[in-house]
Amino acid sequence: MIRRFLVLQTLPRPLAFSPNNALLTLGHHLDRRRYEMSVAVPRDGLLSEAFEKEGIRVVRVPGLRTYHRHDAFWRLPLVGRRIAVQARRLGSQFLLSNHAELAPFARAAARQCGLPWICFLRQADRPARYYEKYRVAEADAVGAVSEAALRGYRDFLRSRGARENPSLAVPTGIELPTEEEGRDGAALPSAWPGDAPVAGIVGLREIKRPELFLEILSRVAGGVPEARGLLVGGLEENRRKWLESVARDCNVAERIWFAGEQRAMSPWYRTMRVYTHTSRSEGFPKTALEAMAHGLPVVAFRVGGLPEAVAHEETGFLCEPDDREGFARRVAELLVSPGRAAEMGRAGRRRVRKLFSPAAMVAGMEALFEGVLDRRETGKDGAATRGRRPSSASR
Repeated sequence: MIRRFLVLQTLPRPLAFSPNNALLTLGHHLDRRRYEMSVAVPRDGLLSEAFEKEGIRVVRVPGLRTYHRHDAFWRLPLVGRRIAVQARRLGSQFLLSNHAELAPFARAAARQCGLPWICFLRQADRPARYYEKYRVAEADAVGAVSEAALRGYRDFLRSRGARENPSLAVPTGIELPTEEEGRDGAALPSAWPGDAPVAGIVGLREIKRPELFLEILSRVAGGVPEARGLLVGGLEENRRKWLESVARDCNVAERIWFAGEQRAMSPWYRTMRVYTHTSRSEGFPKTALEAMAHGLPVVAFRVGGLPEAVAHEETGFLCEPDDREGFARRVAELLVSPGRAAEMGRAGRRRVRKLFSPAAMVAGMEALFEGVLDRRETGKDGAATRGRRPSSASR
């Protein structure tokens, strides 16, 4: 019997998406003899086009975007009804909120349809009000990209004396690039030496702290004058100008290159010798996995799900959150030791193949789905909505 389900997905930036998008990877590798996945999005975009190319049904639900408390009186019931209509039309047997920020809409629609729903957590280090706001404890099951992402949620439940709903960590699966993929190289500045050791960062959102990457590069350059820095990702004009001013203040303006938004990432990873991950928080580091899959060592801070991805002193280095000097020292060490960097990179690629394959992710997601459906069919009480709830006094 085919199990049909509807996924709620935002499109915050319709002009950009990663080819390693976790939901797209799931849809590509899901056993379609057993499951039929449909995706609800607020509008058209490159990601929705990619779903349709995979043969995944996409439905448009206007207003489906991050929930805010003031939405409870007007957008929540309206969007909830729209999702419920689509779920009934598609014959869905459960709903999946692919981000916690959409969970209230999944809850509202599931109640109208009498369906179970799953909330998937993609963030770690969240405060208690995050789980309260997005009604995570009311889901029939909770998935997460890492044990770190689940740990904060479980701590929240314990602090409220609430019963834990079934939960499972399902790390993102990454497709391994071929050895030849991206060998043609990327368009780097002609003024850069051809053999310059490059440290790189992918994703320039605020939480990624690209300004810290620039500071670290400045420290590295003191001992490795030939070092260069590559920043890949889209930027608004004002933010780019600010980062350029930071680069000048750090005396690295001539050492860096803003590559902009890229769809084909392999050529850019291939130009790096070291991948740096300067995020202050991370549910699970997809770009770090991509770098490892391309044979790069990773230097990162020990936050969120990074220790689950990067094996310290085997596939890279993990530094304590405030140890910027130590971080720079590790980057410099690898930039001047191409043999060791390559050895760690090969170990990283093996780790991705063994632990973070698309097949492993799909198996985890299917286990999450089957658990919800089995409890539903056998009449077992798995839903937190029927369990003990945090009292209003604790909110």
